Amino acid sequence: MSTLGLLFAVFFVLLLLGTPILFSLAAASMVVLASIDLLSPQLVMQRVYAGLDSFPMLAIPFFMAAGALMEQGGISRRLVNFSSYLVGWISGGLGHVAVIASTIFAGISGSAVADTTAIGSTMIPMMKRRGYDPAFSAAVVAASGVIGPIIPPSIPLVLYGVISGVSIGALFMGGIVPGLMMTVALMTLIYFKAKRSKWDIEVEPFSYAGLFQSFKQAVAALVMPLIIVGGILGGVFTATEAAVVATVYALVVGLFWYRELTFTQLPDLFYHAGLNTAVVMVIVGVANLVGYVLTIEQLPLLLSNWMTAHIASALILLLVINLLLLVAGCFLDGGSAIIVFTPVLLPVTQAFGIDPVFFGVMMTVNLMIGTITPPVGLSLYIASGIADISIPQICRAIMPFLLVQLVVLLLITVFPDLVLFIPSRIYDL
Repeated sequence: MSTLGLLFAVFFVLLLLGTPILFSLAAASMVVLASIDLLSPQLVMQRVYAGLDSFPMLAIPFFMAAGALMEQGGISRRLVNFSSYLVGWISGGLGHVAVIASTIFAGISGSAVADTTAIGSTMIPMMKRRGYDPAFSAAVVAASGVIGPIIPPSIPLVLYGVISGVSIGALFMGGIVPGLMMTVALMTLIYFKAKRSKWDIEVEPFSYAGLFQSFKQAVAALVMPLIIVGGILGGVFTATEAAVVATVYALVVGLFWYRELTFTQLPDLFYHAGLNTAVVMVIVGVANLVGYVLTIEQLPLLLSNWMTAHIASALILLLVINLLLLVAGCFLDGGSAIIVFTPVLLPVTQAFGIDPVFFGVMMTVNLMIGTITPPVGLSLYIASGIADISIPQICRAIMPFLLVQLVVLLLITVFPDLVLFIPSRIYDL
């Protein structure tokens, strides 16, 4: 068996035995290093640390903290209330509310899991009380959570930018149109399902007064994405500095504007934000070790040579890569997959003249769809837990939403200008 075959065999055997992904990746890498007489504690720790030793990585803990501060400070509830007045009058009312609230929160959290948790804890009980099917309610929230890491800010895009050396600001701008396309696609599906299921009785009456009042209550939250995107666009700060600004802004709003945060809550809040950051960062470090193993085994070069010889066009290459990543997304979380596959696939796409900003956004959209595919789709487990339903139930309900998101992925793959439209007008691409 080749060393690469050994790597994948050990990884999947451990995964099937129920070993956490982190330890499966680490063990598989160390088995391969041992088989070629390179295993040493110093090398392992050096490669893990090298994956974390980057200034842009500081964006991750700060975006984690900002998301936690906004959630604890009552932001998600106010966003849901504003979204209810904004789109609750459309057929399928509360389903649209969940999608719009998730889209706005996406401009704050940068994480699918944070988006699903924050919006789901409010929306799923509300939808169940109003008579919506629990599985459908959970599926709507889980599918909407996919938008979180696509619309800026985005933790997965930060990871890709660090590895590829591509401008994180350009990647953030590239995610805007696909994220909004995802929003429209989900709302369109909900609208037609509502019409077919006679859910018009659940529609909220439109009210200018209510919309204005809810806007006033949510304005501090709505301003935050504008600060992040506007600051990066205007060159006021980098994506990493934007994370710090977002955290300070969220802290001030929670403590002094909405006054739902107290100083006594902060230690516990920062502790859990740090804990979530540690989980992400450890996976990133171990995934960098896997990337090192793949590099010394020359997988990027072998793959590039094979694809150049057997694939005739860039579009066919992208379709093949999408299939590969969709399968990988069923077993790996998005962050791990980006760290593992970017060094392998980026040289191949560059050989075909594919723009690295476009590729990073396409890869992120693809792998974020993995958050709602079993067996390791974290958003599925979170939404089903809130809705108190089984995984098979939510898996059946999520299928139409999954198909719609795959259509969006196909569209941006075939028409790269959908991704590059905004960044090409701001950056020298």
